[in-house]
Amino acid sequence: MNQEARDMLVEAELRGVKQIIFTLTRQEGRCALGVLGFRLGLAEPDIDKLLSKYGFLEREVTCPFIDSDLEMNSCRPLLEVSLVAHLNDDHQLSFLDIARKFPEPSE
Repeated sequence: MNQEARDMLVEAELRGVKQIIFTLTRQEGRCALGVLGFRLGLAEPDIDKLLSKYGFLEREVTCPFIDSDLEMNSCRPLLEVSLVAHLNDDHQLSFLDIARKFPEPSE
């Protein structure tokens, strides 16, 4: 995830966008991937466009909660874009926390 994507998530948090889980977008809110897709003008996020625009690498990254008290059965290496959904839906992190806790490319 590049800095632009992180900034979009922080902006959504600061603007008070209602965060939802297990679906991209509804009238009352958006999930983290829904926020990023909305900023691209997409009704349903196109994964290829999200990958290219927001610097999601096609590599597996580890959930930051593995080996912590917050580890879940679903914590395992995931593709970067899937980790965003995991942090949003399974851990129910805020947009701000997703932006902060998402692994840096060098990690």
